[in-house]
Amino acid sequence: MRKLIALVLVTVVTSVVVGARWWYGTTTWTGQPQVLVVEQGASMGQVADTLARQGMVTAPALFAFIGRLTGADRGIRAGHYQIEEAMSPRALMRLLVSGEAHSYKITLVEGKTFKELLLTVQGHPHVRSELDGVDDPWIAKTFAEVNGPEGWLFPDTYYFLANTTDQAIIMRAYQAMLSTLDQVWENRAENLPISTPYQALILASIIEKETSLGSERADIAGVFIRRLQKSMRLQTDPTIIYGLGERYQGDITRAHLRDKNNIYNTYQHGGLPPTPIASPGRASLEAAVRPKQGTALYFVADGEGGHVFSDTLAEHERAVRAYLNKQKQ
Repeated sequence: MRKLIALVLVTVVTSVVVGARWWYGTTTWTGQPQVLVVEQGASMGQVADTLARQGMVTAPALFAFIGRLTGADRGIRAGHYQIEEAMSPRALMRLLVSGEAHSYKITLVEGKTFKELLLTVQGHPHVRSELDGVDDPWIAKTFAEVNGPEGWLFPDTYYFLANTTDQAIIMRAYQAMLSTLDQVWENRAENLPISTPYQALILASIIEKETSLGSERADIAGVFIRRLQKSMRLQTDPTIIYGLGERYQGDITRAHLRDKNNIYNTYQHGGLPPTPIASPGRASLEAAVRPKQGTALYFVADGEGGHVFSDTLAEHERAVRAYLNKQKQ
């Protein structure tokens, strides 16, 4: 009888020790962090089986038993959870009960149109799309007081939980642009020929499309500001391209330059175009309100990613010829 009791005690102690080592130890899988999806209403047993299939626990029945024993099975929350390499079963259980779901991210890039950015948002596999394209009534209503949605999404990286709606992300980007534009406008230079934050947004969008070089933004802004001050037309190609929309096939023709029906044709129409032509980043916004001082009124591509700036039309025409000759080589 004593031997039987001793054997039972040894078995119990051994089980407790082994179980404790398993519970507080680490999982056996290695590699990159994995994402565990816990569906709404999933039982502890179902979660344990999923963990086992993904190689995150080696004893799913024991995991489920401890979950029921501790009451954790009643606290598991649905969501997407990032499981780090070598997490202990105990750490896994605490994570599932905490509700600290895994965040996904999406990056809205500078210089893209609203339509392009909306497609980026809706193209994310963990975004729930509710908007029916750019003509959705929600978009028209949301941006009714700011002359439409173009230019109003702030380029940045946004983090969100699975099943976040496209509306929610669009609204966050819109609020971010409103806030950033207000901050930038408060720090504007004096005596600018633009009088509203919206005009700064329009100008910044053109700057964004004209150059990707941070070192040039203030120079290009300076050219546009001086042209506006002198009532010179901006004569910038990106506005024509935007106005052409899908009709643009890669080249601007003389007919495009003469087209007065294109309200974004800054070769034919003075002042700023009616709306932004893309979403500018903060650097372009800052350049628009704090342009570089100087005398240049023209610029043309140098063929190497930058631009040549000129004070006079004669200098500009020479720079244009030099660029065209370089293109022929």
